[in-house]
Amino acid sequence: MARTWFENGYVAFDTETTGVQEKEDRIISASLLYYSPTHALVKRRTWLINPGIEVPAAATAVNGLSTEYVRDMGMPTGEGIAQILAALAQCARYRMPVVAFNGSFDMTVLLHESRRNGLALSTDFADIYSGGLRLIDGLTMHRKAHLKWKGRRNLGALCEAYNVELGEAAHNATADARAAAELSVKLTAETPELFEVDASSLHVAQRQWYAVQMEDLQTYLRASRGDETITCHPEWPVRR
Repeated sequence: MARTWFENGYVAFDTETTGVQEKEDRIISASLLYYSPTHALVKRRTWLINPGIEVPAAATAVNGLSTEYVRDMGMPTGEGIAQILAALAQCARYRMPVVAFNGSFDMTVLLHESRRNGLALSTDFADIYSGGLRLIDGLTMHRKAHLKWKGRRNLGALCEAYNVELGEAAHNATADARAAAELSVKLTAETPELFEVDASSLHVAQRQWYAVQMEDLQTYLRASRGDETITCHPEWPVRR
């Protein structure tokens, strides 16, 4: 039987943030869902974080988390980011793959949050960002399996296409993490010749696929928009 990235279990990860600027925006909620090799949920950890800044109305409209709510109910930023780092570092140490959708965004935001909160010199940070993390990214996988795709490739659209339940819970960190995990499992079953490999091999392959995908996207966007300054950064799983 072929080895699979989920043969020893896996952890699904998602964050909700104050926006989509990786270097500036803040994490306000996060979820880690721990799965067995048979895809049974065995443990869940969630965080609600007070970022210390106003949550823009546009972000609240997406994830439902207001400034007042995170200020009253959330933990301090430094404490929350440290706990997320520690949990992901444990995954890295035990070579437990972390599954996400567009996970390079979450990992890049976490990188800058760690730096902002003085955690970039910690052992946990080093264990994650020095090559220890094995990231399984459903978006990169889908782009590889389906070079041409009619319709959008966001999580909601792909969940609908693959019959993954998400519904009104979209943009909730726990619901999105669960959906990302289920989508990646279904993509593996759909295209085993690409994805039915061990986590380390799939992680390395995704880095190469992503660079090509961003080069192709950059070429398309520059041509379609007539703007040669458009840049799609090829770094994966984190943009520093």
